[in-house]
Formats: sequence, structure tokens, C-alpha cells
Amino acid sequence: MSAVADTFPRGAAAAPRWRPLGQADADWLRERAAPALRAWQDEWLDAGLFEVLDAQPFAPGQTLAGGGACWRAGAALAAQTEPGAWKRHALVAMALSAQADAQAPEALIAPLQEQMLDALLARLADALLDGASAARTGFERALPGSDAGFAAGGVRLRIGTARDPQLLDLYCAAELAWARPLGAAPAAKRAAPAARGEALGDNDVRLSAVLGRCRLTALQLSELAVGDVLTTAQSLHDPIELRLHADGAAPRTIAHGRPGRAQQRLSIELTTLQQKRTP
Repeated sequence: MSAVADTFPRGAAAAPRWRPLGQADADWLRERAAPALRAWQDEWLDAGLFEVLDAQPFAPGQTLAGGGACWRAGAALAAQTEPGAWKRHALVAMALSAQADAQAPEALIAPLQEQMLDALLARLADALLDGASAARTGFERALPGSDAGFAAGGVRLRIGTARDPQLLDLYCAAELAWARPLGAAPAAKRAAPAARGEALGDNDVRLSAVLGRCRLTALQLSELAVGDVLTTAQSLHDPIELRLHADGAAPRTIAHGRPGRAQQRLSIELTTLQQKRTP
């Protein structure tokens, strides 16, 4: 693979200043990589088994996971995979079954695996680096222990199949995600005013009726038993108070009435009610 310069695509120079990456950035890069992956499959395989299975932002300074072989495309992209994991897919590309593995010479399979991986990385780099020059899109094998991570963070695209879900991890620098167009938020629509009666009808209020009061000493309260009768100070003919309860305010009496019965429920027939004040 060709050597690469430590540069970003042309659009990166005008990218906004640092901002944290979110899932929208990861999904945007996934959408950009998907057509390149499909084009690579059309070239090498009959069945479209490969997908971008996951896209997640990662924190600034995070290094690549340990294990596997690594490739870098400048400071913008890094790829990590286990080359031996591509053997089965090389056999598929050669139209050989897994049973033919023993008969297929390693000298034939190994170069094909490398060619498939090279072609995939080239297509992904070309798509994600926005069609920059070949010097910018080439990947080169990274030496062990040379991974410096991504200072500003980035997005990891996990590419694989249902059988090999972690076949290739592609790490994209945050600068690539910052190129995502950020559309202005749509202007908030002002709701038309609702009729006051309709608006008030959607709000519940809590009322209580004071049926009577009595006063007991602490000793009398401690000696109460089932069957005892408490007599209140309320006369049978005195009106009872109907109170309105509001949050953060003391209950207020808004009407008087007398108790009654409606089927199997206690009812209150209003006898006085505070009317709306007139000017």
C-alpha cells in the first residue's frame, strides 16, 4: 500500500471548531461508508453479506483496541482487523467452498485476502475523505505500538457479517465528522391561542367537603375502639363547607351546601355559591 501524508480532505480546513461528537455524527459517517461497502461487495462477492453493523463515537485520546493488524491513512483514518479472518471470504470470492480449504494453496489464498482488504480500505477511504487525491486516500500498514490514537476523538465503524460481526473496525477522526452539515433548527411554530373555556376544561381541580369537626384529648384518642361513636360540632341543619385546594395555597371555601344521597354515594347540594364579581 502507498505511503500517505498526514492530512485531511480539502473540506476539513473549513470545519467548525471542536465540538463533542454525537450519534448523529456517527450515523452520518455510516451513511457515507455504506455505498462504498456495497460497491466493494459487487466487485468481489456474489452475496451482499457485509454491512456497517455499528457506528459509535469515541472519546478524545482513545487508542485502537489491542490485537489485530492496523493500517493508517494519514491522521484521518485507521483500520484494524485480523488478516486471517478474511480467509473464508477469500474462498467465497474464489467460488470455493469451506471444504476446499485444505486443497486451496496458501500461496494463492493469502494474496487474494490482501487484495480484498486493500480494495475495501481504498473504497472506504475514497468515500470518507471526500474524493481527495490518491496520496490522501492510501492506507499503509502501521507498525506495532505506533498507534497515537485520535487527539480529538472520532467515530468507530464496525464492519462485518452476521457470522463475523467484528471483521473490520474503521476509526474515523473527529475532523471527518465535523464536516457534517449542521442545518439550522426550524423556527418554532407559535400555537394558536385556545379558547379560555376549553383550556380551563382540561385542568382538574380538587374539592373537599368539611362534614364536621370534633376535639379529643390525647387520652381519649388512645382509648378509641371499634364501635365508638364520635359526635361532631356540626348541626344536622348547618351548611357544610365546600373547599377548593390549590398547589401552594391554603384551602379556600367557595360554597356551602347540605349533605344528601345519590344512589350509593354521598352528595352535596349547593345552597350558596360565590358568584363572579361584576364591575
